[in-house]
Amino acid sequence: MNLDDLNPQQRKAVELIGGPILIFAGAGSGKTRVLTNKIAYLVQEVGLSEENILAVTFTNKAADEMKHRVQQILNMDVSSMSVGTFHSISARILRKEIQLLGYLNDFVIYDQDDSRALVKKMISDLELDEKTFVPKSVQSQISNAKNKMISPEFMSSTVEGFMDEKISDIYTEYQKALKQNNALDFDDLL
Repeated sequence: MNLDDLNPQQRKAVELIGGPILIFAGAGSGKTRVLTNKIAYLVQEVGLSEENILAVTFTNKAADEMKHRVQQILNMDVSSMSVGTFHSISARILRKEIQLLGYLNDFVIYDQDDSRALVKKMISDLELDEKTFVPKSVQSQISNAKNKMISPEFMSSTVEGFMDEKISDIYTEYQKALKQNNALDFDDLL
């Protein structure tokens, strides 16, 4: 495998085996080139199966580009390699294992608009005022709770005051509705 087009630091990152590496550099500095060469090195030189590779990026475009570059370097099909965004990789894993959480494998994923519409419906169903409980703000609070791994049950046990209690009620009903609809939102994927 030819690594001559890499600088010494990049080459060291590609050839390092047996531990984590951090590639921290500015735009256009060759991070993707290092990562794709690292993946190719692991497959070609170390003998790791491409099925055992997981590469996570922030955008679908970057994931597609990474997979394309690895395929060019190795000159072989790498379709069995897991390359994707955090959300797409999580969705792929959940499609296989979601039944453990009481969902069907054909669950749907609600985007921001779907989630906001459901929050709005929960506010209406609970006969709350949308001027007081602004759907966008409530959705953000639910998202923050999920990102902090705060369940509706835990939130309801720790509320203080009317507003927090009602936000907790909305969150609880929102989660029930997601489950009834065999749906997850983006925050559930992570």
